[in-house]
Amino acid sequence: MLTIASDAPDGVLVHSFNGGDALEIKDELRRHGVLPERQEGALMSKPQWRVTGCYEYDDGCGNVVYRTKRLEASGHGKRFVAERFEGGRWVNGLGDTPRVLYRLTELREVVASAKAASLDQPIVYFVEGERKADKLAAMGFVATAIAFGANGWRPEYGDALAGLSVIVLPDNDEPGRKFADVVKAAVEQVGGTPCILDLPGLPPKGDVMDWEGTADDLRALTTKALSGALMPLPTLDLATLANVQPQPKAFAVERLAPLAEVTLFTGPGSAGKSLFGQQLATCAAAGMPCLGLEVRPGAALYLTCEDDAEQLHWRQASICKALRVGMASLAGKLHLASLRGALDNELGTIDHDGTLKPAAAFQRLVQMLQVTGAQLAILDNVAHLFTGNENDRGEVTRFVNLLNRLAGETGAAILLLGHPNKSGDDYSGSTAWLNAVRSQATLAHDLETDVRTITVGKANYARKGEAIRFIWFEGAFVREEDLPDDDARYLRETVQASSDNLLFLSCLQERTRQRRAVSDKLSATYAPKVFAGMPESKGVGKDRMEKAMDRLFRTGAIERAEVWKGDDRKPVFGLRETAKAGAADRFPQTSEGR
Repeated sequence: MLTIASDAPDGVLVHSFNGGDALEIKDELRRHGVLPERQEGALMSKPQWRVTGCYEYDDGCGNVVYRTKRLEASGHGKRFVAERFEGGRWVNGLGDTPRVLYRLTELREVVASAKAASLDQPIVYFVEGERKADKLAAMGFVATAIAFGANGWRPEYGDALAGLSVIVLPDNDEPGRKFADVVKAAVEQVGGTPCILDLPGLPPKGDVMDWEGTADDLRALTTKALSGALMPLPTLDLATLANVQPQPKAFAVERLAPLAEVTLFTGPGSAGKSLFGQQLATCAAAGMPCLGLEVRPGAALYLTCEDDAEQLHWRQASICKALRVGMASLAGKLHLASLRGALDNELGTIDHDGTLKPAAAFQRLVQMLQVTGAQLAILDNVAHLFTGNENDRGEVTRFVNLLNRLAGETGAAILLLGHPNKSGDDYSGSTAWLNAVRSQATLAHDLETDVRTITVGKANYARKGEAIRFIWFEGAFVREEDLPDDDARYLRETVQASSDNLLFLSCLQERTRQRRAVSDKLSATYAPKVFAGMPESKGVGKDRMEKAMDRLFRTGAIERAEVWKGDDRKPVFGLRETAKAGAADRFPQTSEGR
């Protein structure tokens, strides 16, 4: 076969599949006018080829049927030519000569001896080239090869390998891998047990000729490779592991997020999951702890489908201020991505038969982790990324397995944020979410004190330990003990005031339910005095109730007005809540980042 190649002599390359000499074929083409005659200079520079190896192929009974020669010339790559023995002399090319494996007689003798002695079938090593087979034979192994590599493979080569264990030793390059795959498939077709063994320590394009291991080294590698190839499922190599010090599971975030795993992180809409996720990613990028938890330093990704870029920027400024970290110093390490409004956020699609197929967004996520090298990825949130039926255990499990595969392949810890279900459980939809992950935590919000609490609900790789408590302060989450004294004192007073406001309103709601009006004036129905004696006030006393009433008047959360009509149809006046009595008015501090 001829191939046009402008950089080749005469502009063509000759591919001979029967062992013919490429130069002689070109000379024949010149005689027929297909190629131009050589110029005088070309004749003078004709390479001087010399034989550097000659390899004889026998028919399995000791009779040589053909041979290959290895030719080398200075400044040129190696060449191989084949000759058949015909009419008492060597003739160029193989013609119709039946093809056989290299060192076939030796292979058959060893197989026959093993069978006669009722021994296990011998292991045969298959390599790409006769010289390599000769090296293995000199080391005491049964080895074989074929002429002209994988391109010359024929079905009859496999007949001699039927039922044998065949170890293929590929060259350390792409052609070598393709050759190994061809041999492996052929051995499987004849009922043999093939195993591709990559020799350790080979240089690029290296082969067994470059390998420095001993015969014992190769036997050990072969035993290990075959034990895996013969098992229906891959198993641990306990002999090797016995000499390796075991390591505990590594964590991206202490107690919360193990590396190479998916962690389900849930909480109600008011808890602040998004703020926590972004702050956690910031701490990883900055190489600092987060709320007392050790965080693995390194690149981190926070991906949200709910907040736009402006909100991410606003929140990041508050986080950086609280952590005393320059925003510019995080460039290249903290990766914030907003997919709000995108129509293709789903990571996988469910076919009619229930099969989950990775979607384009999943491929982009894979590439993002590969490009950034992020070891912590926070995905906010599951409602946007999973479009299947959250009550279908099969669909949920397949989706989590898809993320577990991503975590395992990249080594990253993936935090999947989600809401509790309507029953108040720590997961959305079915229990499959909890069953499919190895780690799960919940973020709760105490509306009376504005304290947030993280509770580890499932921890297959760490102890559950105490709950992690912190508060919202000036746009970020902080531990009270990390605040300066003045700020801590102010915050405690603020938290107490917020709690007292809620207690006052709770008492007012109960009195309103009972249709028993209270007043802001000193009287028998003076609200602070009446509320101090109610169980709903939790014993805070009249003085704190008075201060709470004053704050609520100032914010417009309560008013003096008609509360209902009496039995005599006359209006009854007293204190009542206004439409402004929402959570934002009850708290002096705003819980941004919910």
